[in-house]
Amino acid sequence: MVSHAVVEVDLTTEPETDPVIALAIRQFLRESRIDMGELATAAGIGRATLYRRYGDRDRVLGEVLWGITHRAWSRLWQASPHRGLARVVSVLDQAMRDTVASPALRALLERDPETALRVLTSQQGVVQHRLVTGLAGLIRAERGETAEIPVTKLAYAVVRLAESFCYSDVITGDPPDIDTATEIIRKLLA
Repeated sequence: MVSHAVVEVDLTTEPETDPVIALAIRQFLRESRIDMGELATAAGIGRATLYRRYGDRDRVLGEVLWGITHRAWSRLWQASPHRGLARVVSVLDQAMRDTVASPALRALLERDPETALRVLTSQQGVVQHRLVTGLAGLIRAERGETAEIPVTKLAYAVVRLAESFCYSDVITGDPPDIDTATEIIRKLLA
């Protein structure tokens, strides 16, 4: 069983990518899916070893989606000309736009929406926890800790809001609305 250990997330630097996850990222971006047999073969390991080291397909997919997200957030963070909470908002705005425009992610959401939402938004997965932890770090870096609302709670609310607006086409049938999400996030972080 793969543990869901707490992982410290630093979005201000480029992530280190495990070679097997790097192969999985390339496979996902090329085909918008992860085939565990093909991944094991490409990595030069057996399927049983792949499952033992990395967990099930959902866990690998979560690591892939997190790897893509982490790299994008790091790039956006470094490139942002803004400072303070405007920097956090600008990074989130562009990250949401990139998410909605990702052909591979869109293909996954269309082909297997239940798996996609489970991997992206479940508290049992790696993506949401790391998004919340990473966003909390970005907020702390630009604003510090506040007494009104703990930063981790604020980050959780912002991540859930972003998920709702980015994946609204799958959740409610409405098109994604990044402009509205960004405006609400701006007000939450003010």
